[in-house]
Amino acid sequence: MPAVIMPKMGDGMEEGVLLRWLKGEGEAVAEGEPIAEIETDKVTIELTADNAGTLAERIKEGESIPVGKPVAMILGAGESPANGAAAAPTVSEAPADQGPDQPAGAMPASGSGEAVEPARPPEQTAPPTRTDGRAGGAGATERIKASPLARRIAQEHELDLRQIRGSGPGGRIVREDVEAFLARPKAPEAAQAAPADTAPAAAPVAEPAPAPDGARRTPLSRMRAAIGRRMVESKTTIPHFYVSAEVDMTEALAWRKRLNETAAAAGESYKISVNDMIVKACGLALVKYPNLNVSYVSAPGGDTIEHHDEINISVAVALKEGLIGPVMRGVDTKSLGTVAREANDLINRAREGKLLPNEVAGGTFTVSNLGPFGVSEFIGVITPPQAAILAVGSSAQQPAVVGGEIVIRDRMTITISADHRVTDGAEAAQFVGEVRRLLENPLALLL
Repeated sequence: MPAVIMPKMGDGMEEGVLLRWLKGEGEAVAEGEPIAEIETDKVTIELTADNAGTLAERIKEGESIPVGKPVAMILGAGESPANGAAAAPTVSEAPADQGPDQPAGAMPASGSGEAVEPARPPEQTAPPTRTDGRAGGAGATERIKASPLARRIAQEHELDLRQIRGSGPGGRIVREDVEAFLARPKAPEAAQAAPADTAPAAAPVAEPAPAPDGARRTPLSRMRAAIGRRMVESKTTIPHFYVSAEVDMTEALAWRKRLNETAAAAGESYKISVNDMIVKACGLALVKYPNLNVSYVSAPGGDTIEHHDEINISVAVALKEGLIGPVMRGVDTKSLGTVAREANDLINRAREGKLLPNEVAGGTFTVSNLGPFGVSEFIGVITPPQAAILAVGSSAQQPAVVGGEIVIRDRMTITISADHRVTDGAEAAQFVGEVRRLLENPLALLL
């Protein structure tokens, strides 16, 4: 009996919450039929059945489940929970040796560089030590909630997990928490010394200062917490640098207007946006400058650069809860009309919370456009494990010198944020220059 598993929605996702069942236990389901609603760090999606059968062994609504873990079973003809080939699904708390960083046996996420350790059988579980995440002394059975990758890093550095505050769901300690703890200034040697057979006392956790009069505090949403973790990871581990350029959009805007008028006359329902033209220009420019379509991978055996065969551009979409980046795949190989249709569909479904798991994962470059908000220019933060993001400002009429005369032209500022470990200023400048050339000669977007 096949298991229905928690899907991975984005490179940083570790867990999801089963919000609501759409099908009852014992009900027949068809292949591809929505059976539940799942809340992730970024979106709420419908979970569909991979095969037909009878829904069984569902977890409870509101349970938090690690990526790759089963949330239900689908029984085939003649199967029952008692005689099925698969085991019943586990629920919210993952075993200590197998948590939400990766499902057992899974490959690392693209560009993550994180190795995955297989789970150990219960009879091989090591006895409690001061770094295994158990609270209390010998014989204690309460475990601190921590992902297996966080535990492994803590063991490698002989850290006591009781001293680390978790930022994951339910206070779970994740990799970023351990790395942040390691980055803190070291205490003097004398203060760290302790008898070898004595576990160090847990560091006291400071209570937050009371809110000022007239202020109130609210807990972070799952999306805001995920964005916070990813952006801290980006700004503390990726050496950003920035290159800006002004683009004359006069011809591109006039050409776009004519294309949309032609499409409307032909009965087409879509319209080509300025952002569609920018996304297409970036796709073509990345073919010419592939070093910006890579991921920097840190690994124990030595750091490497992972070159992506596809050009998959994440398009930043602002939601009420935060930011999400649905992915447009193979942008360099698609016509501008196809890019416009796909972008319109993805953006609409992102705002409705109806994106599929593979539509928010696998991006290799990001375009973030704040032009519609009247922002003249800004710089973006790179989304790990990508190597670059292009920030786009608004297009506005400005005086410019053309052919020795002052004329009014539509000008727009673009800024690339790039990872200095994989590229340098000259190459980033050439990439920005190629994007500018394509936009200033819009017929080139059709080649």
